[in-house]
Amino acid sequence: MYHSINWDLLKSHYLQANRATQLDSLALNLMRIGSGTDDSVAQYLVRESQFFIEWIIPDMDLETDITFASELVDLQRLLSRWKLSWSDLWLNEKEPQEVAMLAQQWCNYIHG
Repeated sequence: MYHSINWDLLKSHYLQANRATQLDSLALNLMRIGSGTDDSVAQYLVRESQFFIEWIIPDMDLETDITFASELVDLQRLLSRWKLSWSDLWLNEKEPQEVAMLAQQWCNYIHG
């Protein structure tokens, strides 16, 4: 689905936004993933969220934001696990609920 996305254009728009807007975009993606949205849309949102994190971290002040930056790296790892095992996540009834719960926790953390 996301092969037709112009990631460079998305990156340009994303990086023009302020930090709060960038984090809101990430949180919105997580909420949509957690809400049980359409499978292909959710997979796209996982990938887009990975890019958002990849794009935001280099601009962070690691002297003051190191804890938050490392939390985002942890989220990046979680998203990678979801991406790699997406089809398996939905075979077990509990897994989608766990994805929803984790997505909500991260959304709450980002809006901290």
